[in-house]
Amino acid sequence: MKRGNIRRWTAVLLAALVLGMGNASASGEWLPVSGGEDPAEAGFLVQEYTGTVRITFLGDCTLGGEEKNRNAARGFNRVVEQNGFEYPFRNLSVLTAADDLTVANLEGVLSDRNLTKVKKTYNFIGPAAYTGILKAASVECVTLANNHSHDYDNAGYQDTKAALDAEGIAYFGTDQPAVWRNEEGLMIGFLGVSGSVSGNRAKEYRRQAEYLRSIGCAAVITVMHAGTEYASEPDSYQHQIVNLALECGSDLVIGHHPHVVQGYEIRDGVPVVYSLGNCVFGGNTNPRDHDALAVCAELYFRDGVPEGMTLRFYPLSVSGEAGRNDYSPVLLEGADAERVLKKMEESTGVSPGSFDPAEGAVVTVPAK
Repeated sequence: MKRGNIRRWTAVLLAALVLGMGNASASGEWLPVSGGEDPAEAGFLVQEYTGTVRITFLGDCTLGGEEKNRNAARGFNRVVEQNGFEYPFRNLSVLTAADDLTVANLEGVLSDRNLTKVKKTYNFIGPAAYTGILKAASVECVTLANNHSHDYDNAGYQDTKAALDAEGIAYFGTDQPAVWRNEEGLMIGFLGVSGSVSGNRAKEYRRQAEYLRSIGCAAVITVMHAGTEYASEPDSYQHQIVNLALECGSDLVIGHHPHVVQGYEIRDGVPVVYSLGNCVFGGNTNPRDHDALAVCAELYFRDGVPEGMTLRFYPLSVSGEAGRNDYSPVLLEGADAERVLKKMEESTGVSPGSFDPAEGAVVTVPAK
């Protein structure tokens, strides 16, 4: 895509969002929960709320890379050093700055210590200061429920949490949920799942889901990191997670991990998006597939009760340059956008509908 087209596209979308979003802002607060508190003693004030909450979801984000090449001339660290913290998400700010919340998958460790990596094929790490990239991009929350958050064992995982805490960025993982409350008292809970849910994993997921409902969350969203890498269709592990999420009352399921775009479907009235693909992905200088998605979910509430939602699918390329990764995803338009949406339809057999540069591909989901 030519740079001129990108700038024009961005201007059109930003104007539409500013006009259409009205009072959307990143207001509200993240409540200090671990999922282990006694709900009766949590003391969260829940109030009825009528209005809309808009949440943007982004796929796999690796802020750093492998130790052996992250400082290479075309490595993530060197590119950020040359261009600044605003650079990686600069083309997506029209989405992330116009919503109430942005949730991304932080796939890797953020730490300044000399840690020992675990034995595996790829280990991703970046400096703790890279939380500033998320802050600059209006990413308010990340999921750590993925297969790279423990690349440097539990020490790296705890360092990542400490770095996020220092920057005021919320997080959730398989070990704890997250709860956001807007200024009117509406609470939304987030659950993270990685790999599969069986045995104790399923037990822990159920416990967290029950906890979120018990403290008064009006909606619960499950973010899953699962599936077969580079597979165009969802696999049995993804379906297993979705089944459990529906059983436990999730209102929306968002997925990533396959590194490619997969489709969506409505299951028992609940929208399920199987894979967003990559986003700002510092772990690869030229990913096999550059196509990806951002999805904006507009959740409607009346007197604190969900009244359906609208999903807006925005096709992306993980790089603004062909043949290499420049670590700065761009919004697609025209034939490029239609190609990505076609992949979604071929994945699950469900079409996301026609694409409009200002609105995305729009799917309306009525209340369950």
